[in-house]
Amino acid sequence: MSHDDQPLNQWDPFDPQNKPDPDAPAASGYAGPAAPQPTAVFCLGCGYNLTGTMIGSTCPECGHIVAPSFHGQTLPSSGKAVASMVLGICAIVGCTLYGVPSLICGPLAIIFAILAQKQVKNGTAGGSSTGMATAGLVCGIIGLVMGQATVGIFVAVIIANGF
Repeated sequence: MSHDDQPLNQWDPFDPQNKPDPDAPAASGYAGPAAPQPTAVFCLGCGYNLTGTMIGSTCPECGHIVAPSFHGQTLPSSGKAVASMVLGICAIVGCTLYGVPSLICGPLAIIFAILAQKQVKNGTAGGSSTGMATAGLVCGIIGLVMGQATVGIFVAVIIANGF
């Protein structure tokens, strides 16, 4: 068997012209142990890749404390974020009841959303709270504006009809 007729994965140790290719896979298909792959750690607050970030510092994207991300701890959702979302939805629905519930629930939803976002930024609440707080903020603003419009329309109708 000449040098050109040999399969790529096989070599003859006694043939001086035929040296093994260190990069070629073994004939059995097993190339040995795989090199370890680096594992990325992501911020629990925003999902930013924290590779190269010091433990004890903060995430460069959201300011969340890095240590819980490296230890695999998940932070609980913020109760204020849940309250904000519920109050925001109630504010939108409340505009159908003469607008008065919207004037109460809307500002409360906005306040709780801001407090929940501060909790996430300080690292005392999980990143899942961000979406709920944002939903509560948006719904609270929409409900408040709709409630004010509803109350304004009812007041205008009452004044136009002379009480």
